[in-house]
Amino acid sequence: MVVFQGGIGPAGHSTDDLYVLDLTNDKFKWHRVVVQGAGPGPRYGHCMDLVAQRYLVSVSGNDGKRVLSDAWALDTAQKPYKWQKLNPDGDRPSARMYGTASARSDGMLLLCGGRDASGTPLSDAYGLLMHTNGQWEWTLAPGISPSPRYQHAAVFVGARLHVTGGVLRGGRAIEGEGAIAVLDTAAGVWLDRNGIVTSRTLKSTNEHDASSDLLRRCRHAAASVGSQIYIYGGLRGDILLDDFLIAENAPFQSETDRVPSTDKKSIDMLTEASAAEAEAVSAVWRAAKEASVASSEDSLSEGIGSESPLSETSPMNDDLDDGPMQPDVKLHSRAVVVAKEAVGDLGCLVRQLSLDQFENESRRMHPANNDQSNSAKKALNRQRSPQGLHKKVISLLLRPRNWNAPADRAFFLDSYEVGELCYAAEQIFMQEPTVLQLKAPVKVFGDLHGQFGDLMRLFDEYGYPSTAGDITYIDYLFLGDYVDRGQHSLETITLLLLLK
Repeated sequence: MVVFQGGIGPAGHSTDDLYVLDLTNDKFKWHRVVVQGAGPGPRYGHCMDLVAQRYLVSVSGNDGKRVLSDAWALDTAQKPYKWQKLNPDGDRPSARMYGTASARSDGMLLLCGGRDASGTPLSDAYGLLMHTNGQWEWTLAPGISPSPRYQHAAVFVGARLHVTGGVLRGGRAIEGEGAIAVLDTAAGVWLDRNGIVTSRTLKSTNEHDASSDLLRRCRHAAASVGSQIYIYGGLRGDILLDDFLIAENAPFQSETDRVPSTDKKSIDMLTEASAAEAEAVSAVWRAAKEASVASSEDSLSEGIGSESPLSETSPMNDDLDDGPMQPDVKLHSRAVVVAKEAVGDLGCLVRQLSLDQFENESRRMHPANNDQSNSAKKALNRQRSPQGLHKKVISLLLRPRNWNAPADRAFFLDSYEVGELCYAAEQIFMQEPTVLQLKAPVKVFGDLHGQFGDLMRLFDEYGYPSTAGDITYIDYLFLGDYVDRGQHSLETITLLLLLK
């Protein structure tokens, strides 16, 4: 199906009628779609795409009087058809024309570039998402674009938006490396031929790039099929082009995606050292146990010889009243637990964990302002978790690429804040049925066991739940076993409750 709406020609603006080219049979035919009510109105320089395989979304343009910044949607699943003017939340894009609107497979529309009312080319990009409650939201895309542009073309291949061609102020074509750019929406970075773009100053090169010269054009058409991108026609200066180009989506591997190789020799050395330390600890423990048994026998013989029964005034009870008994033996702080995976891809992995790391997770959390009475009073008047707490947790924990474990293992929330978060999640759980009916697409996560670093790596590899990601269109299912065993159970359960 090909959809077509609006535009301008020798006779001026066309109407805002909507047409569909039906490709379902051999007799291709245009159909005019009957739409009730008011629509976007006659305009040109706008852009439109099908979002989530359902919503036709038209953005921006020029109505002959001014440059526009509005957005309209038509639900193709509901009849009679009618346009709805959107009122999205978030960071709204400025008025523009000659930009591009491209829909990602998971339902995000990306508005890229364009020209404002003064003729200045724009370099920003905005994502338009529809939440499950029907509310739309604009989100400013991160990263630095290689060049501002308008009258370009842009298509998605997976999570990458491939931008080609375009012009600058005065209709001057973009030359050199800037003619090709890629926005990796999963990583939140712009890419060029040299990798991640950190500034708009194009790197000079003495090598002649024929592909960049081919893409020095504007007003061309582009489409993607699988991993290939097809580009047809356009203008290069005053020359009308009639060529047809095919490009392949080349993989780009960032520094953070590289997995370090495992050195078998290092693992063997680690295993030997760990076994030696464990054996030393066992020897100390056996010696201490033998000494303890001998001491107990001596004490027992002394008690029998004196024939004095135990009483409340005996020295043993005095020691108990003074405080907890101090153990005679302390494990060395460098004692380790070694576990070697026997099957699977981790068959060569040896895990080492110091015994001094085994501590109660609750000890990492301190009372609010060290005032137990104040915390108790607050708990009696507990309200739904404030928005500030959500922002605090998101900013500190939902960082798939740059989260670092705290050096002192201190937890950043106090007991009252954790209580607020648990209470807010509890209210949601109470309102939901016991059995949840989920629809695809959905991401399923297995046991986490407090391995917060593993959770961040999964988010980094497969996308993470944020308004800039895919949370509005893809459900996340965590099966259970959220805590224990791992080093960061508090971080894990806190983030999951907050996401809930």
